Amino acid sequence: PAYQLVLTAQALTMSEETSISDLLPLVAAALNDKAAADAAKELAAAREERDIPRKVEVIRSLNNSDDEDEDEDVVVYSSGMFEDGQYANNTNLWDVTLEQNSSNICRLADLRDCHICVGGGFPVASLDHTLPNNATFEGWINGEDRRQGISGDACEVSFCFCPHTIWLVILIHGWPREAWEAVIQEDDYDQDDQHVVLFLVENVAEQYPDATVEFKKVTFAIRSIHGALKRLLSSKRKEVVRADRDRRMAEKDWQEVVEFVESYLQARGILSEHHQTRMILGILWIKGFKTRTEANDDVILRFIAACEQSPGVFDSDDEREVFTTVMQYFREQSGSDQDDHMEES
Repeated sequence: PAYQLVLTAQALTMSEETSISDLLPLVAAALNDKAAADAAKELAAAREERDIPRKVEVIRSLNNSDDEDEDEDVVVYSSGMFEDGQYANNTNLWDVTLEQNSSNICRLADLRDCHICVGGGFPVASLDHTLPNNATFEGWINGEDRRQGISGDACEVSFCFCPHTIWLVILIHGWPREAWEAVIQEDDYDQDDQHVVLFLVENVAEQYPDATVEFKKVTFAIRSIHGALKRLLSSKRKEVVRADRDRRMAEKDWQEVVEFVESYLQARGILSEHHQTRMILGILWIKGFKTRTEANDDVILRFIAACEQSPGVFDSDDEREVFTTVMQYFREQSGSDQDDHMEES
């Protein structure tokens, strides 16, 4: 620090090699470094204050305002920026991945005191099933068929807050895998209408007092957050997430077409060769039949029937000839007479 350099300078014996004037540049540099460090710290604090209202957080509250010190720091277990989220596999949902606060680790025994908050602390869902005015919610322990690939050996638990607008995924560390797998196998943790939170807090946490919770993801129903998506996402971010959403929706729609064609061919026992199916699907893609509708399905089935009537066309070694012939079948069945030169090329 600068003051230590000054004291050191005062203690030095003046000589030809060492003088106060020689140390002045070092003192000035140290003062500049301290000023820069203070400025960086203030900037980080300002940025944090700016970001808090735009965060999705899991915080701890004792649900007992009379006993809480208004000057105490809020305990934040996990948080994530709302605009950093993305459309889920189901594009009607918006996923916000949470980052664990390494300074505050939630004990499983404290799970009931946790709340999902937005806007700096406004609760939108609570894990305390005993609150009289709390919205109902349900939870379940995810078996292998429902795990989301984020858990390793930790126990993965999901919660759905009614009326099906918010979901939360947590991991429980310190609960042995064989123990929670046995619970899933027995399927009795919610017997007598016992809430899963009650089971986790009063059964599991008592048996494994060192067990902790990691909050992984909050999911919102798109229909409930249209305003937030419009106001909180930058124009560039909107463009990116919408393009990703549209791409995945198109992939899903096309996969339905592929499955429809393949299942129909399999049921009919025709055109079973891979290149035949590929040729048919390629033409459907080129001609824009990338989604399933009643009208599209009718054209697709008539097109396949035309191919079925002349299966020998696929025996040709000339792929261009095969493509041209099959494309002609498509024109006849769909009523399309537009120029296909570019597509054929």
